[in-house]
Amino acid sequence: MDEQPKTVTLEGNPSVISNEQTTVFVNQSPVLPVQKNVAAVVIGWIILVLSAIGLLMTPFTIFSDFGATDFDGNPISYPTSYFVVAILTGLVASVLGIIGGWKMTKYEKQGIWIIFGSFAVNWVGGMVSQFIAGDAMGSAELGAGLGIMSGVCGIFCYAICGLIVAIPLMLSDGGME
Repeated sequence: MDEQPKTVTLEGNPSVISNEQTTVFVNQSPVLPVQKNVAAVVIGWIILVLSAIGLLMTPFTIFSDFGATDFDGNPISYPTSYFVVAILTGLVASVLGIIGGWKMTKYEKQGIWIIFGSFAVNWVGGMVSQFIAGDAMGSAELGAGLGIMSGVCGIFCYAICGLIVAIPLMLSDGGME
């Protein structure tokens, strides 16, 4: 019994299988608009008002030289660089805070990041101005110590403020765009 292997061949024309679009009906209940959370508006207005007050108060830094004394009671005079750094960083941080607060009241996520930038400018400006103020008192070590203390305290302060500003991002229905 000799068996011959059978050869299997496919014959015919290949056909193109077409995908027909089908419509799936889903429960089409009315779309209810989600009310945006007012936390963004409240925090935005608080930042806006505080930044506006800061903008108005920053030029009064010029008067910080009057009555300033070192630890021995000797009168000191701050250098011009102190006033330049303190006033410029104060103005820039205040303007950024006003812009960021306004955008935050309009539910724009970009406003939160602008406010974070305002915090960074203010933090760096505070450290640099304290370095300069300490040097004006006649001691480079004092300037370094004041700058470092300002930076360390500023980290905690701006971390807490940053968490407060970021509350609308943490809410599920914050409505930030």
